[in-house]
Amino acid sequence: MKSSINLGKIFGIDLKMNITFLFLLLWVGFSSLFSGASAGAAVTEIVFIIALFVLVVLHELGHALMAKRYGIKTQDITLLPIGGLARLEKMPEDPKQEFFVAIAGPAVNLVIGALLFVGLLLKGFFNQPFSFALLEENLWMQLLTANITLFLFNLIPAFPMDGGRVLRSLLSLRMDPVKATSIAANIGKGAALLIGLAGFFFNPWLVLTAIFIWVGAKSEADSVRIQASIKGLQVQDAMMTRFFQVEGNQSLESVLNLSVQSGQHHIPVTSNGHFLGIIQRQGLLNALQRLGNRAPAYAAIGIEPEGLSPTAPLKDALESMKKTRVQPVIENGQLIGLITLESIQQRMWLDQKMKNSQNPSPDEKTDMV
Repeated sequence: MKSSINLGKIFGIDLKMNITFLFLLLWVGFSSLFSGASAGAAVTEIVFIIALFVLVVLHELGHALMAKRYGIKTQDITLLPIGGLARLEKMPEDPKQEFFVAIAGPAVNLVIGALLFVGLLLKGFFNQPFSFALLEENLWMQLLTANITLFLFNLIPAFPMDGGRVLRSLLSLRMDPVKATSIAANIGKGAALLIGLAGFFFNPWLVLTAIFIWVGAKSEADSVRIQASIKGLQVQDAMMTRFFQVEGNQSLESVLNLSVQSGQHHIPVTSNGHFLGIIQRQGLLNALQRLGNRAPAYAAIGIEPEGLSPTAPLKDALESMKKTRVQPVIENGQLIGLITLESIQQRMWLDQKMKNSQNPSPDEKTDMV
């Protein structure tokens, strides 16, 4: 069962809805009914949630369309119970570009909020005495309030919120990106603790938001640190050159035996030296069950990546790891290596060890004297 439902495309970007979002709508509807509200009021609550997430989609589109101006594609936009997520292929390395991509989402909310305010003003809504009951009865005023909340919440200067990215981009103009990210991420973790604490007393959804912020801040800090550590390295510096591979016409039984005996879960398939694809362990088992032991190896190929050049920047390999855990390294149509997250991590570990040996700690220097 897929975790997300594809709702179609908008500006050429896949729009998806996480299945848990449906449970949110059901929860809102039943909660209204059980609290004594009428069926009409329950429907109004659901309509408000849907309208709110339309605002979220427009917010994420702001990021996506601004990123497109800088040649960065958006893989998809996914609706989650705690908001939306636009998956950009990457964030701009230029701090100024990152600033505009990050600020574009809140800017959309600012424009929508201004339009809603003007519309309510022209309708004379603000001429009457204000009350919370009046706020609850007017859907447009609710949307204006929600829009202002989205604008202010996303501008909290805590990574990975938009405000955190804005802060990181401004700091990066004056300092190293790794340090800038670390500062923004630490502020994000601090904000997560405060939001989580508030969630225990006021709203459990804030606890989920706090977890999202904490994990996102740590993940981004780790990612930037990794990017900095592999700067200047090429794919060939971290690829594995010792691995097992099979010919396309070999039997699936022989592939299974090779996988079991070697412990290799990703088996490259070639034909006369030319790379065809990669068999994964689960794909191999499925093919054995479906086709039998004597079926050819190429029938179980599940990954057919284009492959990476050995001289490509190692950071390109990291980007490709988002799609599959293993990538072939191809030169002149020939498979010359495999690259995985583990091989990249091992290269980073070795480089760090070499760096530490060349720059001993003060205690080690003292011992050497």
